Amino acid sequence: MAQVMLSLGGFKFNIDSAAYSELVRTWQWRWNSQSRIGQSDLLQYTGKAPVKISLNGEVATTFRNAGVHQIEKLADIGNEYKPQMLVSGLGDVMGYWVMTDLAETNTKFIRGGLPRLQSFTLELSFYGDDLQNP
Repeated sequence: MAQVMLSLGGFKFNIDSAAYSELVRTWQWRWNSQSRIGQSDLLQYTGKAPVKISLNGEVATTFRNAGVHQIEKLADIGNEYKPQMLVSGLGDVMGYWVMTDLAETNTKFIRGGLPRLQSFTLELSFYGDDLQNP
């Protein structure tokens, strides 16, 4: 079995299931502007947005019998409508995250219309360190 890259709830990202080739983490700070007559806008800090993670990867459906249902398994996790624990492949607990977007692209079709390659983009937003979400 391949080494786990990342675990989201019960789903483990690795080359046997879905491997990501890019992980992008995004931070945002909110600054709202207030218009002023004859002067530049006044900016006021209003808080931080949740940290976001975007995973871009692929499923080689015929590699080690990965199959064509890995992305559907991710969608099932999203359809639970609850935060999931995110753990790195090194065992670092990253807290609870929610799925906000999942996109799938199928290419390189074989007989019967099954894709040999599925690409995906998964968007996660930080929920909190625990389910209490202080």
